[in-house]
Amino acid sequence: MHLICNDAVDRMHRDHDYLLDLIQRIKAVCDRGEGIDNCRDCPSGHRESCHSNIEQLVRTFVEATLKHNAVESVYMADNVPKAHRLAHNQAHQAIGEQLRAIRLVFSADGNCVLAIQGIDEVLHTLQAHFREFDQHLETFLNTPT
Repeated sequence: MHLICNDAVDRMHRDHDYLLDLIQRIKAVCDRGEGIDNCRDCPSGHRESCHSNIEQLVRTFVEATLKHNAVESVYMADNVPKAHRLAHNQAHQAIGEQLRAIRLVFSADGNCVLAIQGIDEVLHTLQAHFREFDQHLETFLNTPT
């Protein structure tokens, strides 16, 4: 059982690293930085390339986050007290809502600047989630039963 738990914790760490890397890649696509409020301020050729890259990376990020949440839910099924499991899953739902809001705004007006700002908010939420929930999950997984 202990090896399985170690594998689970290792998988969680790899997933976290991947999610954080995706966030950095999304933020790095727009090289205009703080200088613009809307993609319409960029030349059309640059805007199309940027938009396509950000759209694909956001989609990949959403899928990876949902998959990670599902994997964590499986890890919690037998090893975690119900109160933590419920709170942890509610935190996953809150992250899912943030991601949904980004997709809705992005699909409505295609403004990558807003998508990047939303992703930045998700970054802060994920970092807090890692501290507040995933570290406790690791403790539960590493505690002999």
